[in-house]
Amino acid sequence: MLEAGVPFSVVSDIMGWSASTAVRMAKRYGHIGHSARREAVDKLASASAFDAEGAQKWAQSHSAETEQVQ
Repeated sequence: MLEAGVPFSVVSDIMGWSASTAVRMAKRYGHIGHSARREAVDKLASASAFDAEGAQKWAQSHSAETEQVQ
């Protein structure tokens, strides 16, 4: 579900995870879904009303921040 772009909060609710379990699962599976984020940013970048360079900079900085957390 995460790889398909379903938000983590929705997955957590569907799975019936408690708040503490959701935190553990976020740490375990938080990396899943990066390709969905990249696809979303690529789609934004290809839109004529969006600054493609800004989208790529955001994606790179967000990816670096996420990797530091893990």
